[in-house]
Amino acid sequence: MDATAAFENPVRASFTAVRRGGPIKIETRSGTAIAFNLAGDPWLPYLSVSGQPHEGSIRHVLTAAHEIRDLSVDSPTQYPVLIRFLLAVLHRALGMRNGIQHPAQPRSKGSWIDLYRRGSFPPEPIAAYLDHWATRLDLFDPAAPFGQTPGLNARGDARKPTNLLIPHAASGNNAPIFSAARDRRPVALTPAEAARWLLHLHAWDTAGIKTGAVGDPAAKQGKTTGNRTGHLGSLGVLIPTGTTLWETLMFNLRVLNDDICPDDDLPFWERPPSTPEWTTAHPAGVLTLYGWQSRRVRLFPEASQSGVVVREVLVCAGDRIADPTGLTRLEPHSAWYPVDGGSPGTRGKDDGAAGSGVDSGPGHRPIRHRPGQQLWRGLGGILGRRFDKESGIAKSPVPAALHHINSLRLPQERVLQIRAFGITYGIQSAVIDETYTDTLPLPVALLRPEGQGVLDSVAVDSVRDSDTAAWTLGRLAADIAYCSGGDDEAQKAQHRRAQDRLYAVLDQPFREWVAGLVDEERAEEYRVAWHRRVHKEASRIAGSLLADAPPTALRTRMRAPKPGAKDKRPIPVNLPLIHGEFYRSLARALPQAGGTDPTSGAEAADQQDDANGGAL
Repeated sequence: MDATAAFENPVRASFTAVRRGGPIKIETRSGTAIAFNLAGDPWLPYLSVSGQPHEGSIRHVLTAAHEIRDLSVDSPTQYPVLIRFLLAVLHRALGMRNGIQHPAQPRSKGSWIDLYRRGSFPPEPIAAYLDHWATRLDLFDPAAPFGQTPGLNARGDARKPTNLLIPHAASGNNAPIFSAARDRRPVALTPAEAARWLLHLHAWDTAGIKTGAVGDPAAKQGKTTGNRTGHLGSLGVLIPTGTTLWETLMFNLRVLNDDICPDDDLPFWERPPSTPEWTTAHPAGVLTLYGWQSRRVRLFPEASQSGVVVREVLVCAGDRIADPTGLTRLEPHSAWYPVDGGSPGTRGKDDGAAGSGVDSGPGHRPIRHRPGQQLWRGLGGILGRRFDKESGIAKSPVPAALHHINSLRLPQERVLQIRAFGITYGIQSAVIDETYTDTLPLPVALLRPEGQGVLDSVAVDSVRDSDTAAWTLGRLAADIAYCSGGDDEAQKAQHRRAQDRLYAVLDQPFREWVAGLVDEERAEEYRVAWHRRVHKEASRIAGSLLADAPPTALRTRMRAPKPGAKDKRPIPVNLPLIHGEFYRSLARALPQAGGTDPTSGAEAADQQDDANGGAL
């Protein structure tokens, strides 16, 4: 193609293409080269094991992954995108032998173990693979720009500021309250930043109307409707991480087979460059899914006094995932909840997760993280502990990444860090309301298959018991509001506030407690310790609520019975009555706490704390 056709407005950009024995380079009329190759140019920010910040190329980051603590990203939601991109590169690079591309690796547990024992990634196949695909990894190659559609165009002046790529920057309808960037002041992205946000866009972009590309038969009146969010936007993403980037990648480097990675499963840079016409299809395999091209994009680089920058972008409709009948097989970084004939908007019971247009197949949809809710409160979903009470059969699959780690038989006392990421979208998923991130330490001992361990049950049961205690505390707060003359809204508000207060004080203790669940012989000891801690904290909060109640709460009020109650007589309610009922209910919720009155549970917990030196 005519290289200058890739930059069709000669006023905005005056570039010519020059081929110099390899990848196409782009030069301005002044002779300054504009090219950025992800294989060799630094664009991945990271922290070394000593904590020093750096940027590295794909080649450097993979070959030195054992010397890198972790990626250090612009926004938390960039993290899973870049990890999945590196995994796709790694799977394919490990299949490169003697300059010949073989199927993606590893293909057996033995091969994975051999690689793990090595302690680092082999540089030779990585270098050979990146050299082979160097042209396709050039961000500004006019014939096949990385992650973009060459020559993408739209009617009229459809270019947008690069703010469109950045969730926390104001753009169009997406205007975060505290964003300093506005459409009239576009963000000047370096090539490295543009590459990161480009991948982020494909994974997390908002839904709704997109600019209609010239050559897109589905575009009408310059627009394309019905676009979904990027693939990760429909999930509650979970990434198990280790102490180094190498370990993190190894933990997520699945053992492949033809079911999840057939011969036609290729990352997008190994496929022909995309065209404006998009499709609705099922991902060929996990490598296709990792880099799913949910948009048609074109970056517009320009030379500036500070170097090459990208200030404008064109974003159009891209590929859509068909109703996937086997997404649980392919998608390793999500938990799932069972749905029996529900709709995509069904909310999963107990986990607060809503399927958002993505169906993982018959009976399951992805669990999405709930804003403001600590990750540990959804531990049952993470561990796949959803059961049919009659059959006793697990109804929810464990996230494939965690299942993979369990199959490796790592030391049971080894503690992983499970990092969670999500985005909550607003009206019609066309705007971003909130981003979610959290980290939960989990011992490998909790990942054992159901029936082979007891610690996972202790952990999940303890979360459930904490929920019951929080609800009981919330009911006390609501009853106090009722006794004080508060209306229904005031009672609901006090209920939520008391629950949140308990969850907040339990947050760090739970993380420390769950990280210590490594010895099955101490299972009941762990359970007792947690029940006592919850009872202690709930009792303290209840005491403050009761102490702050106004004198009017002592007066008896008559409450109407609940609908459907057999006894239709009004129920007397006052502060002493709800005080006693709270502690009876708390004792039922936490039977191992050893106390059923305002003081005994807390005193037992204090005594246990003293005996343990203050530790759980």
